[in-house]
Amino acid sequence: LIQGNGRRRWRVGQLCDDSSRLLPHDELRLLEEFHATDEWLLEPGDILYVPPRFAHDGVAVGDDCMTYSVGFRAPARSELISHYVDDLVAELEDDDRYADPGLASQTNPGEISADALASLHRMATEKLADPATFARWFGSYSSTRKYPEIDWSPEDLVTEEDVLTLLASGHDLTRNPASRFSFIQRGEGELMLFVDGRCFDCDDHTSTFAQELCRSSDMPINPDQASSQPVALLIMQLMNQGSVAFEETEAD
Repeated sequence: LIQGNGRRRWRVGQLCDDSSRLLPHDELRLLEEFHATDEWLLEPGDILYVPPRFAHDGVAVGDDCMTYSVGFRAPARSELISHYVDDLVAELEDDDRYADPGLASQTNPGEISADALASLHRMATEKLADPATFARWFGSYSSTRKYPEIDWSPEDLVTEEDVLTLLASGHDLTRNPASRFSFIQRGEGELMLFVDGRCFDCDDHTSTFAQELCRSSDMPINPDQASSQPVALLIMQLMNQGSVAFEETEAD
C-alpha cells in the first residue's frame, strides 16, 4: 500500500482464509468480524506491506487522499491445473481414444481391472507430467499481459532492415511498461524467451540479448548486437507485437 496524496490510517487484523465469514457485498470482501492488532498513519510516500491473508482496513484522514494498492498474487493450485489442462485439451485430437487390444476375458464383466486403470491413468496423465510441455506453457501463461490495452504496435509493420538502421543509429530500446518478459534456460547457450504470452526460441546468437532484455526496461544496444541479423529479427517481432520500441531522440 503506497500512500500518494493525503493521509490514511490503516489497521491490520487477524489472519483470514476461505472459511472467514463475510458481509453481503457485490464488489468488496468485507469481514463480518474484524479484530485490529496494529495500526499506522501513512503520510505521502509511506509504504505499508500487508502479508497475504491478513485482514486490513484503511480510512482516509482529511481530504485529497489517494493510496495505491499493488498486489502480488501467487497462482493457486486450482488455477494452474485448470488453465494448463484447458491448454492441453485444445491441442488434443478428438480421435485420440483409449484402446485395449489385449483385453482378456474376465469372470465378472462389471470389474474395472488394475491393468485397465493403469492404462487409463497413464493416458490421462502422461501429457500433464511432461516437464518440457509444462515449462513452455507456464512461460507463455505467466507472461501474458494483464493490461493488453496499452498497445505499442506500430501502425505499419517494421522490417529487419528498419531495425538494423535504428540499431546502427545508436537508438536505445525500451520495453512497453505493460509487457511481461521472462526466460527459461534450455541448455548451453539456448533458452526460451517469453514476451506477452508468446515464446521465442533463442540460441547463441540471441540468448544474451534476451537475458539483457528481461533484466532491464531500458537498454542500450552493444556494437555486436547492433549488426546481428538474428537480434534484429527478434526485435522486429517484438516491435510488431507492441512489446518494445526504440526511444525517440530530438532529431527524430
